[in-house]
Amino acid sequence: MKELRTEGITWINLERPTKDEVMSLANSFPFHILSLEDTLSKRVLTKVEKYRDYIFTVLRFPTHLCEKGGCTPSQVSFFIGNNFLVTIHDGSVEAINNIFSKCETQYKETGKFALEGVGPLVYRILREIIGSIFPIIENLLERLEDLEDDIFSAKREVLLEITNLRRTTSDIRRVLAPLRRIIPDLEDGLSEQTGEDLEIYFSDLKDHIEKLWELTDMCRELVEIYKDTDFTLGQHRMNRALVILTVIFTITIPATLVGTFYGMNVPLPGGIETGPWTFLGPYTTFIILLIVSSLPAIFMVAYFKKLGWI
Repeated sequence: MKELRTEGITWINLERPTKDEVMSLANSFPFHILSLEDTLSKRVLTKVEKYRDYIFTVLRFPTHLCEKGGCTPSQVSFFIGNNFLVTIHDGSVEAINNIFSKCETQYKETGKFALEGVGPLVYRILREIIGSIFPIIENLLERLEDLEDDIFSAKREVLLEITNLRRTTSDIRRVLAPLRRIIPDLEDGLSEQTGEDLEIYFSDLKDHIEKLWELTDMCRELVEIYKDTDFTLGQHRMNRALVILTVIFTITIPATLVGTFYGMNVPLPGGIETGPWTFLGPYTTFIILLIVSSLPAIFMVAYFKKLGWI
């Protein structure tokens, strides 16, 4: 447990706290037992709860991308009062610790760490956290650019990568969607609790979140486009292979027919029963049959080439 205390404001930052540490907060603050229990759960939905003496909010943020697709969200709980702020998290949101370290440095230099009140301090923390999401989206966009090159080069299978990126985009949007809805409610609650005009601060937050939402929307559209493109190119390559196989099979039909007829035990010109042709030598029959089989095949190859099939 880390604590910063100055005249008028107290900030307590708990990173990976134990249950006893969380419950001990009830000795110093008027926190409801259910709110404290929610901070220990990893399955709490994003929400804002207003109490008489404080506001309790649980926010979830994307922190890093998984190699096999998906995005791991991290949960941060805030207890916000007129003169105090308590943050509880698992340490994966580095922005909170960065802000706390800056406030410690500021406190050592000036004796204060929140010159304008609790509301602006909450804004400063949220802005740092939301700003840390942009590199995650940029990483996702870079992977999409690499995916585009792989799709058109056809050097490797990209279906799994498309699926992973689709899952990652969906996970990020699933975390951002409730955040878009909660931020206005948090602004109203903070304004009522602290009596501060926070519109200018939270307008900036909402603008950043909308930019993130637009970027993820673009990522989703790109993933869908690449998925359709990969499917179309895959069908084209398959059709091309089928055309080649069909042409090969077709040009062998004349030879197959000739071989079938001369394989039957019936008298045929140049066959064993009637005697082989010898006017071109001992292999006259073979030469004649080879020519008869090759001419239709040559004609079909020329015709297929004229049609653009080969």
